[in-house]
Amino acid sequence: MLNKNYSFGYLFVNTAVSIYFLSIFLFKRSYNIAPALLILAALILFITSKERKNIFKFNNEQKTLALSYLFYFATLAFSVLFHHGKLNELDNPSRILLFLPIIPLLVNYKLSFHILIKVIPFSALLAGVIALIQRFCLGYEQAYSNVMHIQGGDMAMSLGVFSICISLYFWTNKNKKFALFVLFCALMGMLGSILSTARGGWIGVPFILSFTLYIYRKKLPKYFFPILFSTISTFVVMVSLTNTGGIIDRINAAKADITQYVSSENTSTSVGARFDMWKASWIAIQEKPILGWGKQGIYDKKQELAKEGVISEYAASFVHNHNQFIDDTVKKGLIGLIALLFVFIVSLRFFISNLKTDNPELLCLSNLGIIHVISTIFYNFSQSFFSHNSGNIFYFFLIVIFYAAINVVKNKN
Repeated sequence: MLNKNYSFGYLFVNTAVSIYFLSIFLFKRSYNIAPALLILAALILFITSKERKNIFKFNNEQKTLALSYLFYFATLAFSVLFHHGKLNELDNPSRILLFLPIIPLLVNYKLSFHILIKVIPFSALLAGVIALIQRFCLGYEQAYSNVMHIQGGDMAMSLGVFSICISLYFWTNKNKKFALFVLFCALMGMLGSILSTARGGWIGVPFILSFTLYIYRKKLPKYFFPILFSTISTFVVMVSLTNTGGIIDRINAAKADITQYVSSENTSTSVGARFDMWKASWIAIQEKPILGWGKQGIYDKKQELAKEGVISEYAASFVHNHNQFIDDTVKKGLIGLIALLFVFIVSLRFFISNLKTDNPELLCLSNLGIIHVISTIFYNFSQSFFSHNSGNIFYFFLIVIFYAAINVVKNKN
């Protein structure tokens, strides 16, 4: 382990993490660069370092996280083998196992809390700028089409909400000017999500903001809350009145989709297709609840239900079911659902356990971790977030980053 603050290892890990946040929306698959660099570095270090046993030593919390990752991957691998699926179904999920050695790498080479809490707001700002350019200069119908607009919108929203949490950290640490700048960055990230037209990313925001403010309630002056609420309210009103990103149109479209679905006038809409997919999945789950149908099996089942007129042909054409919990259950059975829940619960329990602290850095990081888990849960209600490589990397890689950052702060203290 190198002790100099500005050693190559220190610079490398912090640069790589910064690259990840700042490159998410730049071009297709740019989010793969930083994780690949860190995985390669961990591999080289493991092969060449004489201190590998000390460097790659996992504590009990990290072992539990590794177990949750392994269990999640194992259920998918079993499902693919049992249902005679294609091995390429394992490509994206297998990468999450490669993230595990990154934790000790980041801990040993001191992932910087102060760099992390600055690069996240700048990435939210960049997300907003990119969305504005794509929508109003390049003429895109939806921002982040290069990374799949729903996934991009959800990730931009996360960066925005992360930044609100970080602004609270700076405010409570007497850096009010920078806190206000970070709040502006947060609004830009949220604007990026709105311009993506991804409605699923908006649902959990009120709950997550309420939780974050509750955690910081005793550390913030009373006058801060009117400032925050007036800022967010003004932002919401401006977006609504100007119909920025077609947000009002999207809300009205969702209402119309539900009305048409209930009246059976038209079920082949965005919302209607989701309802049909969930209906088909519920029927399928009752037939094979334990081990599920597999990817091809549920696709064939939906085709069969479409022919019978139970669901629309449009709904049957989707490979994923636009709800990760339903998707995992129908494909991998109750075992798959348990593995998915395990992935969330293990991380959430770790972050919550670190909330009871007087250390502002630890409190901020724990909050970021909780926000990350809960927001991803919300995204998965209307989107199969983990069915895309971007979603897999965003969730599992950030969990690794927050775990490592918390361990660095604890070790320092």
